[in-house]
Amino acid sequence: MFRIPSMRALKCAVAACALASQAAFAAPVTFNGTLTGSDDVFNRPFTSISLSGVGTATSYDVFGFHVNAAGVYSAESTAFSAPGADTFLALYAGAFNPAAPLSNLLAYDDDSGLGALSLLSATLQAGIEYYLVFTTYDNGDFGSYAGTLNTVTGGGQVTLDAASDVPEPATLGLLGLALLGMQLVRRRAATAPTRVVSAG
Repeated sequence: MFRIPSMRALKCAVAACALASQAAFAAPVTFNGTLTGSDDVFNRPFTSISLSGVGTATSYDVFGFHVNAAGVYSAESTAFSAPGADTFLALYAGAFNPAAPLSNLLAYDDDSGLGALSLLSATLQAGIEYYLVFTTYDNGDFGSYAGTLNTVTGGGQVTLDAASDVPEPATLGLLGLALLGMQLVRRRAATAPTRVVSAG
């Protein structure tokens, strides 16, 4: 005998399907770029508490991003044109400072991807800015690369921020210097004597 499911059972089934489809259809986000000899370099991490003795001056690119829901997310390097294609990924929460590469370090990976490519995953929260650093295992490795940021669980979506949203420390220093200069000009203008010129 055929029984029609109750309205409550139907609502639960629809909600479950909606959650499953949200997780299944969160689109991966791709990132790409090129590492060159003119890029900034840093001493990349080796572990969460020590710096690498091999990658002491690796070129790097930084990608700022955020997620709209708590969950587990992955970052993967999918291609690198340098000989050996040995990549390294580091993920930072809140801020990235190449002069202090262990500060705010959330996750890192060398070779968990295909071959010598990198793959990491971490639990991320909405409302926090994250920074993915793409770099290399060895110093002096250059070439074009590609990768993806993806949702593993939780159904959230990754959004890459504009490149200008990832300030370099030198840029921040110049901003402070400019503000100081403006203040000095304003103070000097306020204390300068007023000259009166009489017609005659």
